[in-house]
Amino acid sequence: MKQRRYIKLTEEEHSALSLAYKKGDKHHYRERCHAILLSHEGRSIYEISNLLHKQPASIRAWFNRWESEGLKGLEIQKGRGAKPKLRPDDLAVVEAVKKK
Repeated sequence: MKQRRYIKLTEEEHSALSLAYKKGDKHHYRERCHAILLSHEGRSIYEISNLLHKQPASIRAWFNRWESEGLKGLEIQKGRGAKPKLRPDDLAVVEAVKKK
C-alpha cells in the first residue's frame, strides 16, 4: 500500500500559515495555505483536492514548494504569463509602431 503524504507543522509555521490564510491578499495564496493546514490536520491529498476542486498533482506541487521554500513558495512566481511583445525601452520599435 502506498504511504500517504502529510505536512507536519511546528507551532510557528502553523501560526504563520493561519495568519496568511486569514489575511492573505490573493485568493490563490490563501487557498494554498489552507491546503497545507488541512494536511497538518490529517487530510489526504485526495481529500484536499476534492475540497478545493484542484488536481492532486497541484496539491503535491504546493507541498513540494512549501517544503523547499516555505510561505514564499506558495505565492505565484514572477515570470509567469505571456511576455510583452513591445518593450518600452526599445525606442526604435516604439516610434515605428507610432508611425503606423
